[in-house]
Amino acid sequence: VQLTERDADAYNEMMSHISMMEHANPSKVLVIGGGDGYIVSEVLKHESVTQVDHVDLDGDVVEVCKEYFPNLGKRAWKEVERGADGMVNLRIGDGAKFVRNEATAEFYDVIIQDSSDAETWDAEGNVITLPSSVLYSSEYFSDVYRILGPAGVFIFVADTFNIPSCVDDIRKWRRDLINAGFLSCSYGSITISSYATGQIGFLMCRKSEHDLISHKKLVQNRYDRMVERGLETSYYHPKLQESCFDLPLWVEKSIYVSDDESNFLSGSNKEEL
Repeated sequence: VQLTERDADAYNEMMSHISMMEHANPSKVLVIGGGDGYIVSEVLKHESVTQVDHVDLDGDVVEVCKEYFPNLGKRAWKEVERGADGMVNLRIGDGAKFVRNEATAEFYDVIIQDSSDAETWDAEGNVITLPSSVLYSSEYFSDVYRILGPAGVFIFVADTFNIPSCVDDIRKWRRDLINAGFLSCSYGSITISSYATGQIGFLMCRKSEHDLISHKKLVQNRYDRMVERGLETSYYHPKLQESCFDLPLWVEKSIYVSDDESNFLSGSNKEEL
């Protein structure tokens, strides 16, 4: 299951607002995947946004979602239809190639990757590598780092912690991201009934630090402004900006202890020591 109307808000709001709120003033945003338009629509709720480049591999996904899930990406498609006057540039193509060959260095403030899994399993339990695995490679992470601005934020879906092999992947991806240059890379959790085990997570990566106290106030003020403009959310709220990174102890140990990091650091503070 990739999308349901019942709980799509959980995943899409968290992927959008956790990353957008993490940047003090996000203006230029790149969304890779997310052909339903939901994440782009959530990104557009932020007043600071001036440009969203949306790259999806499959044009058929976009058209099917427009027809059968029109309300999920309504705000995004409206901007696309405005053409050169709109804030959203929709490109049908390979996201990894776009990042590597076409994107400008230090251009984007936030990059949100809403892709399919890197691998799956057959009936006998054998691992099958999927085409989207290129979006989880160390080379790709280095390319993402290159095109983010000095205060850039990168977020991508990163499996459930309830499957041991997935935890191994999370730990590897995080290590590769730190090696690529990111100052911090933290695993956040989302409760969503339509995903395997009822839980899915993401890795949020930052290139720079920020003052936590002033940032917390900024997040609340920006959220209040969204609500005042009639752009409410149904799952995300400012308390989750920090609490989504608070994990069960065994998960903390599995993801962070191998790097000699404290189990008790809050999510946005989990940095290399």
